Amino acid sequence: MTQTAAPTATATQAGQPASDARMRVGVMTGPGAIEIREVPVPRPGVNEVLVRVRATAICTWEQRSYSGQQSNKFPFIGGHEIAGEVVELGPGVSDEITVGQAVTIGSAACGQCHWCRSGRDRMCPQHYRGSVAYDDAWGPGGFAEYKVHPASGIYPIPGDASWEAISLAEPLSCALHAVAQLDVRVADDAVVLGAGVMGLMNVVALKKHGARVIVSEIDPDRLAKARELGADITIDATSEDPIARVRELTQGRGAEHVIVAIGSGKANEQAMAMLADRGRLVLFASAHPMTPLEIDPNEMHNRETGVIGSLSSEQADFQAAARLIGLGQVDLRPLIQRSFPLTDLAAALDASVEPGTYRMIVTP
Repeated sequence: MTQTAAPTATATQAGQPASDARMRVGVMTGPGAIEIREVPVPRPGVNEVLVRVRATAICTWEQRSYSGQQSNKFPFIGGHEIAGEVVELGPGVSDEITVGQAVTIGSAACGQCHWCRSGRDRMCPQHYRGSVAYDDAWGPGGFAEYKVHPASGIYPIPGDASWEAISLAEPLSCALHAVAQLDVRVADDAVVLGAGVMGLMNVVALKKHGARVIVSEIDPDRLAKARELGADITIDATSEDPIARVRELTQGRGAEHVIVAIGSGKANEQAMAMLADRGRLVLFASAHPMTPLEIDPNEMHNRETGVIGSLSSEQADFQAAARLIGLGQVDLRPLIQRSFPLTDLAAALDASVEPGTYRMIVTP
């Protein structure tokens, strides 16, 4: 495992923080404003786990909040792409989770509601139960030295992956969730529009399902990165028409699957135009500002096409992501750009909002 600096909190011999221990937390007080605060280390309750955070990747949610592109409720404690080590178990936690395990933190589920019992736990009311609150600040809580989380949202990592790689289990799970909503068959044609980090995660997920993956993007460096991560064909949308090129590559049929991984009205229109009969389009990225998507219901009816939204992931997706990373079945190192200590959270966010960057990692 990649090692990080010792935590602020005083630890007991068993590795648990002392009862009066305090920890550092990175708090976004508004766009462009970060404070490093000290708060008591939280303690796990029934069916909860205390995790020593080892690495947290900066997602687009935190980037948009920090840049002011997306409104948020401040003070805000970001960080939901988390890798860490289990240090304390609350009462009732299954023996599948043990102190010292490397884990990723993700979606929780009650296991008892309609959504859980019908195999659609993404919609469970407990999905985001891991959110934290320290004084007036709230959020997913990964920009901190410790985090308490429901045991149902703790995913052990097999093997010996780095903390930085483990922190990418959450975004990978989101891509796996998007692809799981498509009936991807081996040798199907799938197009990804946008080769940012999440677009590239979808490339990885589609390749694991056996698709021929075509990526359309305007940045030549991102197109190169797409090829590095397994894209079969790339389209430079600044020099050729992506719709015409996809039609050419598919003998005029279009692609069975299209994933829009950039919040763009133009990209949405292109996706609709390159979709094959009976094809499915996934709206993977949110748009800020939002442009409505116009749909011809008669055409959709006649061609049996469909549009699907995709947000977050289900527990099966998280389990798959944890195994793929831990067992070395995917290599996400090309998506990791740089690591920063928690005390340099402002610098990490400044770097993350620069155009063309990949994942910045915060290491408490």
